[in-house]
Amino acid sequence: MLDSLNYLADSLRRLIDGLKITYRYFIKEPIYTYNYPIKIKEVFSRWRGKVRVRAFNTLETIYNRSENMYRSFNLPPCVRGCPANVDARGYVVLAGEGKFIEALNIERAQNPTAMCFGNLCTAPCETTCSRGVQDHKPIAIRLIKKAISEYNLKVKLEDKERYSFTIVGKESGKRIAVIGAGPAGIACAHRLLRYGHKVDLFEKYDFCGGYLYSGVAFFRLDKDIMNKEYENLITFTKNGRIFYNACIISDEEKDKFKVISYNDIKDLNGSINYLDKNSGILFSELEENYDAVVIAAGATKPRKLNLKNSDKVELIQAEWFLEDWNLGIRSYKIGKKVVVIGGGGTGIDAARTCKKVFSDEVIIVDLLPREDLPVAEEEKVEAEEDDNIKFICSVMPTEVVIDENNKIVGLKVVKCLWGPLTSSGRKKLIKTNEEFVIECDTIILAVSRDIYIPFAPKDIVGSRGEIIVDGFDVTAYGFVYKFGQSSRSKVFAAGEACYGPQPAIVALASGNRTAERIHMYLTNELPPVLDFEVQKVLGPLNVHKVLRKSEVLKVG
Repeated sequence: MLDSLNYLADSLRRLIDGLKITYRYFIKEPIYTYNYPIKIKEVFSRWRGKVRVRAFNTLETIYNRSENMYRSFNLPPCVRGCPANVDARGYVVLAGEGKFIEALNIERAQNPTAMCFGNLCTAPCETTCSRGVQDHKPIAIRLIKKAISEYNLKVKLEDKERYSFTIVGKESGKRIAVIGAGPAGIACAHRLLRYGHKVDLFEKYDFCGGYLYSGVAFFRLDKDIMNKEYENLITFTKNGRIFYNACIISDEEKDKFKVISYNDIKDLNGSINYLDKNSGILFSELEENYDAVVIAAGATKPRKLNLKNSDKVELIQAEWFLEDWNLGIRSYKIGKKVVVIGGGGTGIDAARTCKKVFSDEVIIVDLLPREDLPVAEEEKVEAEEDDNIKFICSVMPTEVVIDENNKIVGLKVVKCLWGPLTSSGRKKLIKTNEEFVIECDTIILAVSRDIYIPFAPKDIVGSRGEIIVDGFDVTAYGFVYKFGQSSRSKVFAAGEACYGPQPAIVALASGNRTAERIHMYLTNELPPVLDFEVQKVLGPLNVHKVLRKSEVLKVG
């Protein structure tokens, strides 16, 4: 009886304390009123309105979080939001203390290409940044990354030194072939070199960077600096070699090329080698002679759009136009009034290039509303304010308007509305009867890219041309990316070859994870921590994903 009364009294006391707290904060002005979840497309039946969020991170709690950083679900929000789990919290704190070299070392532990991503990253870390909830605006993480990388680059150039990296694993004697020198291939190759393996990197062009070099506008990135940065990631050790102009071919294509055998390249001593542009290397020979082969070719085939009259005129692909301009070929004729179909990063880059060099008027049209275009808001504002580019959104192109000489005079579009969510999780598209014509003399298509890897063995290729692998990851920002081993034990894949077009930071993360998987496959050991000294700065920084039990048993 007495125990029951004590229990009731204790319950009543806790209820009164709770009511006091509720009343105290109910009459106060909230620090910030925020809709939860952070992104919500439709109000559902159990929606309870707005909630009040109080500040929840102090410097002490930030440092305490470091103790559990080896578990991905305990990472700070900004680190968890980055597909590559770059320790944004760590290098931002150090940059604030003026320790720029130490800050860059933390960045390079997971993302060695800091200079490139300081200019190009879509910054998903800023979307999940805690300060975005507390202060209405996240920390400018990407710009801080850019500042510290430019500072360190200036110091290195003045000292005539290259960035230096250390080998953290034991020399294994294993040699891996990596096909593709884009973000995924470079990240995978660099990490394998630091793990103690030997790597040969094969690139079909005569530069590193892949689509970042050929498909990004000239005013957004210094391509020479990016190329040097990427080359240094492979040539910092004698175990790394780059082969430019290396066209990988299948057995069915060998009659079309002058075939270079493995014996022709195995004893080359140079860190950077240029092959004959008309030659080809058989994929089957790479698979036979290397301990592992990584397919890191990007999604390079521009997607076409089926419009009425499109077969009677030339519609320019944005990817080919940007590549043509960046490589100095400049063969496309661009008119004075340009319409770019597609408001993603490639579309905006193509539009701004046209406006800066060729055209008087440039318009971007897209099916999505302006706020849903898959680029940062600052890129849209720069296009509008700096280059006077107009956005026409929520419209569907239907017809290329031509004159009697089959020349482009306009693009007909229909106004669209977006309805409620369907069972597939997407909003319903509703066409209206409102049609109008946008006057133009040039139409550029920027409607995504498809995977095209003709040399890949057919038994590991999926329905969309992708390489089927055994690993995938999901970040706090919602990115789903694939990586890992195919059904052929020696063949691995990373980047857009596995999942199609996504931001470059996702490709880099995929390359990192593939390198870890290869290391476990070749050595039967877990990967070593990349920068041990950096751990002393803010606590342990090994942010490898938690492995499933089956994977631990394999290597254990």
